[in-house]
Amino acid sequence: MNKNMKRLICLLFILFPLICLAQGNKGAVESCAPMKKGKVCYEDVVEMKGFTQDELYNNINKWAKREYGSDIFISNTIANRAKKTIMINSKIELLLGDDEKSILKYKMYISCHDNEYRVEVRDLTFFYDPEGRGRVKRYIAESILANNGKGNKVPAIKIPEVFCNATFFFVEGLFGDVLDAAKGQ
Repeated sequence: MNKNMKRLICLLFILFPLICLAQGNKGAVESCAPMKKGKVCYEDVVEMKGFTQDELYNNINKWAKREYGSDIFISNTIANRAKKTIMINSKIELLLGDDEKSILKYKMYISCHDNEYRVEVRDLTFFYDPEGRGRVKRYIAESILANNGKGNKVPAIKIPEVFCNATFFFVEGLFGDVLDAAKGQ
């Protein structure tokens, strides 16, 4: 993860009390953990008038290789030039508060078309030490984030909305990064 992304995540947590009513990149948000077929799945479809499928694919693939292709222990990319798709597997340290953090592992699927691209972030897993004793446990996102955190099935996690909001804002940042990449920035 680049320094700007880390700064953005830190800033969001500092401002968290001020932004309790989630605002996404497209306005008010009904859900900090949207579900699709019983799984947490964040989606973004972006119209890019005047951009060909090849331009979008090349721009986004160049960004993906630069940002996610340098350390195979943290992330990797798989691109399909014929289908104009890119899949990214990655993990980041997600800050949950002043002294709490979790590792978030996720997959991002990007498909490019003439005048638009689609992004899905799904298959999310948290690696978290709920007692702070150095015993990290693996939790699938649905067990914590379902119903905006109200469907939390992990008793050790007392405030699942923190996970929900942190994940939402991280993904919003990813969507912004992909948009900048698509524009060739």
